[in-house]
Amino acid sequence: MSGLLAATLVVSLAGQPSEPPDRIARVQRWLSAVVHHRVGVLDEAALEVSSWSVPQLSVLFTDLRALTFLMRKPSQTFASPYRSVPLFGKAELQRMKVLACAAAGIALTDPACTKDKVSDRFDADLQELHRLAVDGAGAGADNYVLKYGALFQTDIAMLAPESASPIALRRGGAQRFRVEMTDGQSTNIHQTAVHWEIARMLLDAVRASRTAQPAPGRDTMVRDWYVATAQWMQFNVHYDSNHLSHARQLFPDDRDLLFLSGTLHAIYATPRMQAAVKSVALPPGYTMDAKSDGEELRQARTLLRRAVEIDPSFVEGHLRLGRVLALSGSVAEAIPELLIAERDAADDPDRYYAALFLGGAEQATGRLDDAQAAYGRAAELFPLAQSPLVALAELARQRGDRTGALRAMQEVFALPPEADERKDPWWVYDIWHARDADDLLAAVRRPFGGDDTP
Repeated sequence: MSGLLAATLVVSLAGQPSEPPDRIARVQRWLSAVVHHRVGVLDEAALEVSSWSVPQLSVLFTDLRALTFLMRKPSQTFASPYRSVPLFGKAELQRMKVLACAAAGIALTDPACTKDKVSDRFDADLQELHRLAVDGAGAGADNYVLKYGALFQTDIAMLAPESASPIALRRGGAQRFRVEMTDGQSTNIHQTAVHWEIARMLLDAVRASRTAQPAPGRDTMVRDWYVATAQWMQFNVHYDSNHLSHARQLFPDDRDLLFLSGTLHAIYATPRMQAAVKSVALPPGYTMDAKSDGEELRQARTLLRRAVEIDPSFVEGHLRLGRVLALSGSVAEAIPELLIAERDAADDPDRYYAALFLGGAEQATGRLDDAQAAYGRAAELFPLAQSPLVALAELARQRGDRTGALRAMQEVFALPPEADERKDPWWVYDIWHARDADDLLAAVRRPFGGDDTP
């Protein structure tokens, strides 16, 4: 299985706006892009921002964070985190203030905005942005730029060709590194654009009213965005533990986020991921998110157990917990979880996984008849799947039944030669739990005018 595959797309820039002359102009161009973007679509606005370089987007992260502060207090000034160097000069700060008054919808109500008559400096896009911010447009409070901007960055991260550059550590701004892998081997490591980081930073400023403090952990849209995007990442083999770690800080007792965090650590424990981690040559001072297989399984077990404690009826949680327990050597604990999963599974693939894993657990405890029965149930669900047949062959060999082992392997060899014709759910186990990602994304986008189709 391959992950984080890179693609190159040549996009004609004919008819697109010229390069912004400076960082404040880039912020304004980004705001205009949010106004013109259609949520869920790779349109011209998304393509333009996706064409900005990795360093430019890193600086944009810092400037947009400053914008969110100015939206709440336009009169404030900023100091750089680097000694005494100002983050903005006087003229730059004044221009940012104009943008913030438009983005927050306060140009005609906040004294700091009305005093300087900032609305007189609005172009058509800033006028429209101000109108949308006042209206709320599905975002509530002064969250329009925050929520629409996060969805805009999400669309770029998901739909646009990826920006990448050689690793060059820079002072200031967010930075993101990505390792590409194929068949358990790392093939490339590079610095990538911080679209996800920008989206998370914007949502961190969401609040319930114009007088409240930021409280993204109380916002349903923010929670649904994290679940949908985490599912999308895992379904598309894009692994980012920081994304889910941040989500759990906001929603520590959310069943779905605990579950997705557990499945991610379980994936990190797989042989292909462990092999890829060992093959990566990172720059000095950097470490991979993935730890040893034992540590990853321990984290997966803790998170998945917490998910089923919160919701004991969570069948897929019991299934994945049972699998992790069995892999950890806690077979006796795994069997009850897998029995629950097989009994209550709502679809055949989950029932198949439960029976297959239960067979392995029973075999490990020496209950070979029960193991054979479980493997048989899995084979009945998907007669063209090779995994139960191979398991039955190994079980027969363990029993000294050479005839039974040969018969099971002959059934394997008689299967269709094309893998996609065999329909073995085992081959998609690591993404099956995230199969609803597109539906969840459509539900998040819908209140903001997004298409049902991502």
